[in-house]
Amino acid sequence: MSQRSIRVVKWLSSTPVTGVCTFCSREFKVPMSALTKTADAQANLQEQFDGHKCEREEASRPLGES
Repeated sequence: MSQRSIRVVKWLSSTPVTGVCTFCSREFKVPMSALTKTADAQANLQEQFDGHKCEREEASRPLGES
């Protein structure tokens, strides 16, 4: 199994807004309440990523498809 990681795909200035899993392409979005501080936004994305499990059907989807 390949190593999975999170890749930020959308930024608001220097604050990450949206990230995706490099293995299953699942998308993670930072809630508006966490966008006021860059550290909060980063922590929120990492928490979402750490809590997800890559699903087999998601892993077969090309990046960018919903």
